[in-house]
Amino acid sequence: MSDHLNADQKARIEAENALRRTAYLYDATSTLFEAPLDVSQRLVRVAQLLVPDMGDWCWIDTFDAGEVRRAVTHHWNSGLLAEVAVVPPRRIEGCSSGLARVMETARPELVVNHSEHDLADAPRTEFHSIVRAPLHDSNELIGVISTGFAESNRVHTPADLALVDALATRAGWAIQAARQYDLAKKAIAAREDILAIVAHDLRGPLGTVSLASDMMRTPDTAPVVDTIDRAVQRMERLIADLLDWASIESGHLRVSIAPTELAAMLGEAAEGLGPQAAARQIELVASAPDHDVSLSCDRARTLQVIGNLVGNAIKFTPKGGRIRLGADIEASFVRISVEDQGPGIAAEHLPHIFERYWQADPGTEHRHGVGLGLAIASGIVAAQGGQISVASVPGEGTRFTFTIPRT
Repeated sequence: MSDHLNADQKARIEAENALRRTAYLYDATSTLFEAPLDVSQRLVRVAQLLVPDMGDWCWIDTFDAGEVRRAVTHHWNSGLLAEVAVVPPRRIEGCSSGLARVMETARPELVVNHSEHDLADAPRTEFHSIVRAPLHDSNELIGVISTGFAESNRVHTPADLALVDALATRAGWAIQAARQYDLAKKAIAAREDILAIVAHDLRGPLGTVSLASDMMRTPDTAPVVDTIDRAVQRMERLIADLLDWASIESGHLRVSIAPTELAAMLGEAAEGLGPQAAARQIELVASAPDHDVSLSCDRARTLQVIGNLVGNAIKFTPKGGRIRLGADIEASFVRISVEDQGPGIAAEHLPHIFERYWQADPGTEHRHGVGLGLAIASGIVAAQGGQISVASVPGEGTRFTFTIPRT
């Protein structure tokens, strides 16, 4: 009977231990992916997760250009870190046999009865046991995680080995995500640099074309010169849009927030956009609220948003139609709206309106969301702490609204 109870007790203890290991691994994985998207910080987080649960010490070696480097050393008592042996970068053949074995086999190992050569790369202390686990980024071996029991007089078990190896696998995923994020940031930065160079190199020739066309202007050549000027303006607008979108996507869009009077800004927008609407035989009606309010925004950027929305409305409103520019005052913000009498947008297309380069159907006469105008408008509004939205009824028109905080 006692043997049966002992067997039941052992089974229960094993089940409880398995449950604890699963919970530990789940919590550790969540903690790893909540860490900043930085390889060094995530390596430190791995060591912090292992100590003191899986070891008194943890040290992580990484591979770089054929060399092994000590990236992290961590101990439960920071005062004992002074005992760490200085481990300079070294070639793989100069590593301890234990570390070299894991690098060669890419398999974890548990060392209980160790030799001095096994611990040549370990901190200066006496270890009862050490677990080493390979650290992978995709299919590439990028390092080895080592953790050892010393002062606490504990000894690792095969279950500990499996748990450390499982954590190393998840650490590899977290590090891979951090590396990909870093590569993406570098790619975006490189693209910004290229766009800036291209923009600079294009604006010079465009200025020359514009100046030369003005010198060519006569009563007979005026129509041709006007065509050239419009083409130059479109190209300059495209360059500005590409630079703006690159800044928005990289999170580097600059906005200068300052108090701005709503009525004056709406009047300026109507004055600047009215001729563009009139040229298409469209009426632009701007109405300010009964009492003026002060907004907290970048005036030039907000006018750019209004210009993009009104320009979009002009594109799709038929001749003889009307566009309304207005604003509603709320307790903590102002909602600015642009409403047109265009063909409207199908419900299934509304979620995609603010995506870059998106268009409902390249073969249709009226297309919304083409180019970067609406995507840039969305990015500028978000940078100022506001929100942008769209509502539309096919055959009746479209209404864009965006919010700007009050001062």
